[in-house]
Amino acid sequence: MIKTTITVSFKKLYPELLIKEFCKKYDYDNFKTKANDVEMYIATENDNVVGVIGIKDKQLRTFYVHPSQQGKGIGSKLYKKFEEIAIERGIKKIVLEGSPLGQPIYEHFGFIKIKSIEKERVGQKYIDAVMEKQL
Repeated sequence: MIKTTITVSFKKLYPELLIKEFCKKYDYDNFKTKANDVEMYIATENDNVVGVIGIKDKQLRTFYVHPSQQGKGIGSKLYKKFEEIAIERGIKKIVLEGSPLGQPIYEHFGFIKIKSIEKERVGQKYIDAVMEKQL
């Protein structure tokens, strides 16, 4: 689900080589390791995963909704659950790194862009935004 979302949603933003590199992070073994470090919450429909959100410390990590399910409120429900958990844990500020595609979504949830950061993978440079939200 995550690889499909990255491949479809990022197609207009990044070159194919970079998209493939992003997807490697979610190969089964890599994701299994990541899932040990990041607390994941998933949304399902008819026993299929249609969305996922993760929390690690005070950071929002791994937030994806399958392209065919976007715009149906799944992301909002996942984010609401995420924020409820953060508040229960006494977290006062959430930090994340968002792609240009994710930035407007995070702004919708009340995040503010703090700065842009230039990154590089497989020789490809790209820019993400560091964003935060006070709870």
